[in-house]
Amino acid sequence: MSNPVKNLAEFIHRAVELSSKYDREYFWRGHSDVNYKLVPNIYRKTTKLSDKEHLLLKEAVIRHSDEFSSRRSYFEKLSLMQHYDFPTRLLDVTENPLVALYFACKSDMRGTRNGEVILIGVKSDQVKYGDSDTVSVLSAFSCVPPHKFVDFNHELKNKILAYTDSSLKKIKTRLNKNANQSAITTLTNYLDNIKGRSDKSQELLLQIFNQCALIDYLVYEIRAEKPHFRNAIWPEHFNNAITCVKSKHDNKRIAAQQGAFLLFGIKDGDKSIPAAFQKNDILEDRIEIDHSSKKEILKTLARFGVSEERLFPELITSAKVIKEKLKIPK
Repeated sequence: MSNPVKNLAEFIHRAVELSSKYDREYFWRGHSDVNYKLVPNIYRKTTKLSDKEHLLLKEAVIRHSDEFSSRRSYFEKLSLMQHYDFPTRLLDVTENPLVALYFACKSDMRGTRNGEVILIGVKSDQVKYGDSDTVSVLSAFSCVPPHKFVDFNHELKNKILAYTDSSLKKIKTRLNKNANQSAITTLTNYLDNIKGRSDKSQELLLQIFNQCALIDYLVYEIRAEKPHFRNAIWPEHFNNAITCVKSKHDNKRIAAQQGAFLLFGIKDGDKSIPAAFQKNDILEDRIEIDHSSKKEILKTLARFGVSEERLFPELITSAKVIKEKLKIPK
């Protein structure tokens, strides 16, 4: 990583330089501490919040049914929860690097730790909208109790091994040889290797996969929001799937921050492990922010219209800003 930037001009130069490297769509994320991990809140805590994810969703909907009533899809529910600081499998990103810089400087006003702005380069086919089937599947993980994932890999392996068709000989060999690897990882690696070929095993494996109890449960849940959803889910959604979602600008804050979301799936078919970036799909570059320069950078950003009041355009923020401006005591 290059030396930390100390002013807005340096940052803009570095951001332009990085975003010219690849032919991708770019999104940005600001962290006040370079040690933060690029994972959503549901996976950031030391306790296993992912085990309670389905309960968080149920409790939020029960207690605030009026606010959730217009949110049909699981993604819409998750985005509302994210707005109110519930831990979710979403990670906020922005299309504006200056907004990311603001967040890299704002959260640590004492200026004791270097901040970081992360450039996230996403292949165009990994950028989705809220009505995407991929988004529906990954979002629906949030409603599934963790015990339904426990037997998933075991069931998948047994179903494949029990199938008598000779075209499955290679995948059976791999499953037996890679006994310490999850069945879904072995399956997705195998399908990736035969992609584009005329191979009878592919169709059979997709059929077997979609007969698993977990898949049946997910299809049932997704059809509640999307009745036309067909009875078919792809194995790749269960192993390192992350997608960038351009959501509706249905509240002032998302619109002001030019917000989008990274929606994280799972790894190895295990709900307790977040998906990891695959370099072919999503690239990362980082710009470190000098800790002692944060206050001055924030002042400069404010002169260009990137400030707390602009990015959080709710009445409560305006009240705070106006009282500070008029020197009204707390």
